Amino acid sequence: MTKRQYVTIDDRVLSGKLRTALAAHLYRESRRLGLSVGASHVVSISRSLLEEPVRTSEADRCPPERLLRESALFDTYHTENLEVHDYLHLVSQEMRKRLGQYVTPSIIVKYILDGVGYRDGADILDKRLIDPACGSGIFLVEAIRIYLAALRRAGVPIEMWYRRVLSAFVGLDVDPVACLYARFNLGLLLSPSILFWADVHPGVSLPPLPIYYLDTLRTVAAELGTPRLFSYDEPSLRLTDSFDFVVGNPPYHKISRLDGELKEVFEASLYGHPNAYGLFLHAGVEMMRPGGVLGYIVPRSMLSGLYFKNLRRFIEQRAALQEITLIAERKKVFENVLQGTMVLILRRRPTPTRLLKTALAHSVADLEVQQMPSARVNQEQVVRHLNGTSIWFVADTRRTYDILDRILGHHPLLSSTAVGCPARTGPIVWNRVKPLLRSDPEDDALPLVWATDVRRFAFSFSSAGENRPSYLKVTPRTRRLMSQGLSLLAQRVTADEQPHRLVACIPEAFCAEHAAGYFVENHLNVIQPRPDAPPIDLYYLLGILCSDVIEFFFRAMNGNTQVSATELNMMPIPRCDREPRIAALARQLQETPDPVARVSLEQQLNEQVAEAYGITPDELDFIQTTLARNHRILENSDDR
Repeated sequence: MTKRQYVTIDDRVLSGKLRTALAAHLYRESRRLGLSVGASHVVSISRSLLEEPVRTSEADRCPPERLLRESALFDTYHTENLEVHDYLHLVSQEMRKRLGQYVTPSIIVKYILDGVGYRDGADILDKRLIDPACGSGIFLVEAIRIYLAALRRAGVPIEMWYRRVLSAFVGLDVDPVACLYARFNLGLLLSPSILFWADVHPGVSLPPLPIYYLDTLRTVAAELGTPRLFSYDEPSLRLTDSFDFVVGNPPYHKISRLDGELKEVFEASLYGHPNAYGLFLHAGVEMMRPGGVLGYIVPRSMLSGLYFKNLRRFIEQRAALQEITLIAERKKVFENVLQGTMVLILRRRPTPTRLLKTALAHSVADLEVQQMPSARVNQEQVVRHLNGTSIWFVADTRRTYDILDRILGHHPLLSSTAVGCPARTGPIVWNRVKPLLRSDPEDDALPLVWATDVRRFAFSFSSAGENRPSYLKVTPRTRRLMSQGLSLLAQRVTADEQPHRLVACIPEAFCAEHAAGYFVENHLNVIQPRPDAPPIDLYYLLGILCSDVIEFFFRAMNGNTQVSATELNMMPIPRCDREPRIAALARQLQETPDPVARVSLEQQLNEQVAEAYGITPDELDFIQTTLARNHRILENSDDR
């Protein structure tokens, strides 16, 4: 059988191989330590270590088979190889994606543990820690290493260490293979203390490790939900209000269907399509004792994403933000995954008021040295309430927050009545109207504008050629999705690595030529004045949105690749006497193809916009320097 072939292997086969490897390691350790733990006792110990510590319901269990690479199985481990052994190389890519399983780099694990206060010299001996999606146990291994050092310093005899660990740590996972590997890794780490315990307790069965094959969300929901009328079984493990530290890397994946019990329990944090990591954040808050600390690595999308607005509100009500550190590098945090991430640390209320740390790590390596720039500010400077929802702004200097205060000021927002130009998402989803698409003009078809037609201060209809049919048939169904009149179009999907996140233009000639109407696909945002809007020039809005000031503002609030209509509607828009000058410069930029001439015009535009916001020349220089520096960092990170 070749390396690339897969076989279906029952969990019992894998468990047997792990048990053999663990027994071999324990036996060698016993001889090395000069203990009298015999071979049969070692076999019994290894069996106990890999056993499930509590009987879980069939509803919480996964299917007993996994798709594994036969070549990845092993028979022995050596004592010098005590790093965390991961199991994901055994699991098919399809299964990993479905469960949202990714290996957490050890640097991130150590950074989070330090951030929550689980570190050398801290008061942790009588505290409890849980990883509610423990995988192969990397968070638990690193935390227990710290805990064992604390036991040693406190003079606790080594034969008592294992029982202390059992009462101080819990790991949960919905994947039985993950649980096997977590127990295996902890068994390797704890082997000296386990053997010393066994030496003074001959003939006594070893208590199993606290790694539970359990659905965390359902268990929390069962504890918080409506009590069942008939329930005779006392839970052997309680999760809610039980832990001083909740740490981990929760799964990231959308949940297509959420049943009634989960919806009811997690209702306060749900909005739109739920993502697993949002539910794990909610559950983590519930698992903390008052004053407890949570540390996760999660996607940045929750900073401003519409679907996470209730989750942000729930966290603000139940906990105090303690740290948000963005990781600029998107490609190399998790293997084969493009994902913007951040470290989020929060403390359950009640908690003393303290400053919140925000930072920007250019790469995972920055977390190891912990020398990246950071700011310590009041939570009110990070959590802002705009258009009835909260947005979390993250920056690495106090000066940035002072400038953000200035930009927000008391200016009306884009969707307010004072501006009256709300953004909306282009309504045409091309694959839903595929039979109606046309490559050439027809009497019953209107133009369809794609995101590829829109550039910064430039518009080119049908720029993608035959790859994007440029016309859409008008039917009773599509007619109501038609746009008419002058509009400002902005791309809806851009990335941090691009020099500009806000890419917009006004297709004035196109709109005039197609006065009967046109269609806009859903990778674009459309901005048009409402009928009752006060007089305002769309070119003024174009100049504001494409300025360095708003680019700076948007990057501080946006956590993903989406430039949503919701976020655009939160842009503060000054109403002032500089509007005609800014509009004229934006129009000139759109009419000037010469790149050299555009540089001068853009600087004039930025200066005018800065003055409209009350930003000084020195502050504008800071904004532009920060944008240029961060772009260089992202480019270099992308090249590594």
